[in-house]
This record gives sequence, structure tokens and C-alpha cells, in this order.
Amino acid sequence: MKKIPLFLAGLFLLTLNGCGGSPGGLNAGTICRSPEAVTSSLMDDPNVDAGWGDFRCADLRETDFSGLLDDLFACDFDTKTQWPANLPEDFDPAALMELGRDPGLGVRALHAQGITGKGVGIAIIDQALLVDHQEYGDRLRLYQEYHSAAKDSASMHGPAVASIALGETVGVAPEALLYYIADDLGTGTEKNFVRDMSYYAADIDRFIQLNETLSDGEKIRVISMSVGYMPDTKGAEEMDAAIQRARAAGIAVVWVGSHDPLMEPWMGMGRRRYGDPNNRGDFRPGAFWEDLLYSGEFRGAEGSLLLVPMDRRTTASPAGPSEYAYFSEGGTSWTVPWIAGLYALACQVKPDVTFAEFLDAAQATAEPISIWRSETEEFPYGKTVNPAALLEELNT
Repeated sequence: MKKIPLFLAGLFLLTLNGCGGSPGGLNAGTICRSPEAVTSSLMDDPNVDAGWGDFRCADLRETDFSGLLDDLFACDFDTKTQWPANLPEDFDPAALMELGRDPGLGVRALHAQGITGKGVGIAIIDQALLVDHQEYGDRLRLYQEYHSAAKDSASMHGPAVASIALGETVGVAPEALLYYIADDLGTGTEKNFVRDMSYYAADIDRFIQLNETLSDGEKIRVISMSVGYMPDTKGAEEMDAAIQRARAAGIAVVWVGSHDPLMEPWMGMGRRRYGDPNNRGDFRPGAFWEDLLYSGEFRGAEGSLLLVPMDRRTTASPAGPSEYAYFSEGGTSWTVPWIAGLYALACQVKPDVTFAEFLDAAQATAEPISIWRSETEEFPYGKTVNPAALLEELNT
């Protein structure tokens, strides 16, 4: 079992169900389990088709990457990846990793001013967490698991989203408090899997109840869920109702919600290979939707979307408390915790702010961006969020 931060010593609560939760609800200071770190490479697992490019924990010392420079820039790796001595000259994994640590858009300048999310609680529902990672372990106020998540090793996803939201060196709100539930997105496995949002709906209600017991300076102001669902998904009605209950209780809920008016405007963007995360000139369309932009199918082609960093990010890794992973392509899973972290900064600056006010301020201060494919082809694809201007707008 992994070592738990000292301030949590003596606060373990091992229920009769392992991590099934207690009948009386959640209690701040509870860490129900310490999921095992994962230090093996998926490339070595005969039961997993990891595909080319997932090099996390991989031993590549005997691999010849000659002629594969573009492919290398599309790969994922971590601080345990062992590289060959003869990597292509233009590929520098250490430099990519360091650039990816910066949350971007001038957020670190806000940290230097003391705007760090201190006194704000962020709740996350996701997969199993490596609870003692140095990015957030000392601010983890609750870790609870339900269903099959209570048996899992630490996931790639959980540490990543937690660190993007509030990681000490890679996160948007590095002094926010973390409340975390690991749970399933449905029942069954692989071909028999059935998506069921009722589990997450119950978790939202658990956070609402928990929040009633928390003192000022500890309260949860936002729940982050890097998931989406459609109106016909099983459990969708329960989720819709739970989200509304949370918002009515003063807790914002951010998720991948294209049919949610408060979430529909948000999208993630990419960055040049060695681009500055704080320089708008280095931003690019997101990797997973760039082709849709050029074909005219991208829903933000008219330039209405609010864009935050998504691709080329460095996050906490499940491989160990001081390990990190670099993801060339993020996806909307990485945008949701970034938004949650920014909202935490807004809550510190204006404690009574609502997410609707936050959204209005983001839209009022965002800056249009486009990409030119030739001298005559310009493609607008949204507006980059301006965190400093957003916070200033909230204070006017």
C-alpha cells in the first residue's frame, strides 16, 4: 500500500464494503483505499492492443525511430519511458514534457499574484486515483470508491484530470482542495458494457450532502466529470436532475455536455510542437477535430466556441507519486478539469460568483482566433479564453 500524506494519517476509513461508502454518507478526511501504482507498459500486455505510440513505462532503448519524426510527435510517454540514444535530433521529450507542465493562457502569472484557488473545493468523479501523487496528495480531502472501481489499480485518467484541475505544478488551481469519487460509468465489460449514468448521479448527490457538512474555506464549488451522455442514455434523466440539484445548491457542474447551455460553448485546442502555452500565436486547432474544421463539419467553424488548452499536456501519472505523463492529444476529458480549475480561481476572486456569470465573463473577454492554411484560406475556429481579463471582468 502506498504512503499517504502525513496530514491524512489516522483518517483512514475502511468500511465493511471496502470502498462502498458508509450508510451515513461521506466524511471529509476519509481516504478509503490507496490504489496500486501501475508501472508496466501496455505494449507488454498481450491482452491489450495499445497501438503504436503509447510509450508510457516502455523500454524503447533498442527501438529505431529513424524516419518516424512526425509519428514521435503524436506519441504519449512518461517519466518512466526509456528512450534510445539515437532519437531523431528534432525530437526532445524532456522539452515537450516541460512545456506541457504549464497550464497556459497566463494562468501562472495569476498564481504569482496569489490567485491559486485557495479555499475552494473541487470535486471530481472519475476512475481510480493514485491518492499520494505529489501534485495533489497533500490537498486530497476525500477519496471514496464504488462498484468495480473499488478493485482497480490507479488509472491513467484519474491522476491526469485531478492534476489538470489543481496540480501543484501543472494545474490551473494549485491550492484548491480535492474531493474525489471513483466510480463506474455503467455495468458489464467490453462488448457487454452498458452505459448507465445513474451511478454518477448518485455520486453528485453524495457531494451535495457532503458539502452541507463542510466549513467555509473547504466547501465544494464545482464538480468536474470528464464524461458525456445523450438524452437517451440510460440514467440520463437521473443525471440531469442531479446536476440541477447541485447547481441549485451552489455547486457548479462541468462535464462534456453539448446539450447543456452552460457547457456547450466550451472546447479544447492544440498547440505547436514546441509552442509557448501562453502565446496565442502558438495555438492550433485541437488534434481530434482539426480535419472537421477544414471540411466544414466542425460545430465551432463560425468562431463561437470558448477554447482552453487541451493537447500537448503533462499530467500526473499513475506510475508513482513523482511520475508524470505527456499526452500529445488530450480530448475533451482534459478540457473539463481545466475549466473547473479556472472556475475555482474565479470563486477565490469573487466568492459569490455563479457559473452563469463566469461563462458570461469568459465570453465577453475571449479573443477570436483562426488559422491560415494558405494566403487565401482563413479558418476561424473559436475564441481563446483570457483568464486575467475574465477575472477582471468579474470584479467590475
